[in-house]
Amino acid sequence: MTTIPSDKLRVCADEALKCHGTAYIFEKRAARIRLKLLLLTFFGIAGPVSIGAIISTYNLNQDAINIALSISGTVAILQLLITLWSVVSGWNDKLAYYLESKSSNYSLASRFIKLFQDSAISLQEFNSELRILERESVMRSDLDNKHDVKKRKKDGNALWTEKISTTIRKSP
Repeated sequence: MTTIPSDKLRVCADEALKCHGTAYIFEKRAARIRLKLLLLTFFGIAGPVSIGAIISTYNLNQDAINIALSISGTVAILQLLITLWSVVSGWNDKLAYYLESKSSNYSLASRFIKLFQDSAISLQEFNSELRILERESVMRSDLDNKHDVKKRKKDGNALWTEKISTTIRKSP
């Protein structure tokens, strides 16, 4: 069994931490956009259905119907503007990217941790696998940086830092 130099192991641990932090950032972003899209869809359907149900269920006079239609019309215009904003700002595309990046970064973090913990690997195999993972991490990071993920955000998140540090400490 070959001993892997501690500086190489540290690189592995650092990269796992960065990938995990980036995945966490995109996971939170995806959750926010998913909630916005869910609310937008719900209220887009709930408004017209509610008005239809109220008008068909209750025997309302024309004044009450006009008031209900005025309120629902105002809400519909607001909902249309928010829908327009979601399309223009690309919420669906962002959600798809955030989910893909989250998955990719968690996978990279797991692979770095696995390499870190692999005690049966030779130094040559370790170096080869580390180079491959570092290349993949750089490519992923280049893509993610186009979506405003800065090093400061990756390194400053205590939740994932503690989680990944605990995982690394458990290694043999």
